[in-house]
Order: sequence, then C-alpha cells, then structure tokens
Amino acid sequence: QLDAHITRDFTDRFWGAIDGVWYSGGRASINGVQGSKLNNIGLGLTLGYSINDNLNLTLGYKSTVNDSAPSDMRMDGFMVTLVFGWHPIVEGMRRLKSE
Repeated sequence: QLDAHITRDFTDRFWGAIDGVWYSGGRASINGVQGSKLNNIGLGLTLGYSINDNLNLTLGYKSTVNDSAPSDMRMDGFMVTLVFGWHPIVEGMRRLKSE
C-alpha cells in the first residue's frame, strides 16, 4: 500500500488533505476460491483539528475508484481518530513560548 497526501492548513489548528492510495498484492479468498491479485487506486479526503497541543482529532473518507469489474475490490472507508501525544520536546517548546 502506498499513500500520498496534499495538505492545506486553513487555520493554525484546522487542516485538510486530499488523499491518494494504491493497493497492490495480496489476494482475497471466499469459501476457498482465490481472487485475483489486488491492484486498486483510491481517493479520499481528510480533515484534522488540533484541540490543544497534545490532542488531535481527524476525520477521513476514502474510496476505490477503479472498481467497475465484478472481480475488483470495492471499498469505502470512514476513519475517526483521536490522538493524545506527549513528548519532552513539545513540552520544552511550550515552556519557551510562555517565557
């Protein structure tokens, strides 16, 4: 799987991205019947918001676009992520800003 993103900051805390993905390799099997090797392309959108310096929320949607043949993988994916991060460098930057 290979992902690519074009990202744009709208404000200091709010950003968006257009996403592209290429899936290759692997095979699905259903009831022992092997499918063909994956070779799919997907497009999507992601929005992110930094709630504070340590907490980020992202919402995303991704869908395959070359899925018209009956044997092609069809995928629509929704993602909601809430991440809490902490690192001494971030904490040190916060102290420097306040001084």
